[in-house]
Amino acid sequence: MKKVSIIVGAYNAHDTVARCLTNLVHQTLEDIEIIVVNDASKDDTWEIMQRCKEQFPEKVIIINNLENLGSGGVRNLGLEAATGMYIGFCDSDDYCASNMFELLYDKAIEKDADIVDCGFFAEAANKPSISTPDVAEGILDDEKRKLLILNGGYLWSKLFKRELFLDPPIKMRKHVRALSDNDILKYMYLHAKDIWTVKEVLYYYSDAPGSDTKVMDLDKYYESIYGVMEATYELCHNLPTYAAAKEVIEYAQIVWYSYGINRCIYDQIVKYGANEQSIPKYFDNLSVEIEKKLMDLAQLKKRIITIDYDDNSEIGNRISDLDIKIMMECDRRFGQ
Repeated sequence: MKKVSIIVGAYNAHDTVARCLTNLVHQTLEDIEIIVVNDASKDDTWEIMQRCKEQFPEKVIIINNLENLGSGGVRNLGLEAATGMYIGFCDSDDYCASNMFELLYDKAIEKDADIVDCGFFAEAANKPSISTPDVAEGILDDEKRKLLILNGGYLWSKLFKRELFLDPPIKMRKHVRALSDNDILKYMYLHAKDIWTVKEVLYYYSDAPGSDTKVMDLDKYYESIYGVMEATYELCHNLPTYAAAKEVIEYAQIVWYSYGINRCIYDQIVKYGANEQSIPKYFDNLSVEIEKKLMDLAQLKKRIITIDYDDNSEIGNRISDLDIKIMMECDRRFGQ
């Protein structure tokens, strides 16, 4: 068994995968494996991966996947191949500090941690961040779990104990273009016993202009919203920690619900302006396709959300009155 398995999904990554893998193969932590999954790339990503494997045969495992599965699907393949005590992730357009996994692993061993997080640098925003606030660190209780859920975060800045993915076994969603790890992270925050941090910037997030989240049509965006709402509920609602965190999880679900509605009626909002008086017009004379999307979304919301807008303090404190009224109109028309 290796100390750490690092899973990298690569799709059409000609410009970035060499840099990414160079940083990983030169990690200061010994006894690691780097599992690189080619996600049916149409460029020479696979050839670059093969050259890396030839240079570092004891450290690099490559998988040539012929069907494009998206980040969740290739991570599933990586998890199936992984032997590490701990699991880390890296996107092929990002890169890590050379000592990232040594520092995370040392902290994990010191604390017998389920999760260890670190700082990251978002290149597009030109600023460092860390997803885990100091007050949420340590053995997790209800309040810490709620803080983590509200703060969000990413899989790639963290190291996870292998058993979190295996007991019980979970799978990531395939063919997802956005919000691919939001459901998994919420599950991890509810499932893990503790989380610790290394307060250094160790991961460099490119957030490239051409990334999936920035070039998405309505259908793919809608599928991402619907998928993350449904998957979060299915993964989390039977966990014993869910009830205490339900308000913040349902707040997150409502945020996605609002995003999905607003994307569906975007043209109407532009046409009539963003004001409360125009809300009924947003939902008039929509195409059959858009109405079907709104109905499916409203019916899903009805099934998975149990707290009214007025009774969820997170919604009142964090979502605008206009957006709440838009959601209420969608509920009235399509959620009955």
